[in-house]
Amino acid sequence: MHNIVIDIDYRERASGIIDTLQDREGVVVNTVALESGDYKINNDWLVERKTLIDLAASIIDGRLFRQLSRFCFPYRKVLLIEGTAAMLCSSGIRRESIQGALVTVSLYFGIPVLRSRNPDETAALLMMIGRQ
Repeated sequence: MHNIVIDIDYRERASGIIDTLQDREGVVVNTVALESGDYKINNDWLVERKTLIDLAASIIDGRLFRQLSRFCFPYRKVLLIEGTAAMLCSSGIRRESIQGALVTVSLYFGIPVLRSRNPDETAALLMMIGRQ
């Protein structure tokens, strides 16, 4: 089995995901400045990670769709949403607005949406993507 190579945008340092991935056997982590996305896996997948709070804020200010429209080709793309329903309650946005945005992401942009509860689960999903 070969190593999973994950380039992580330097702005993701505070998430704790870098530390989690660096501790995993068979994972090579590079902290870089990515033009778009937060994680590039095996130079094939580009992942944009959003906490539910950040997702809500990026829907309100219009940033979400601008970010996704800038996703670089030729990479396959994924939107990974991290957090629990409890986080959504404090976001200041209605559940229907989030659902509408995710329908747009999936159907209009053609970008799959994955969910994780926390940074550890996010790290596990990134590794699963790398193994596929």
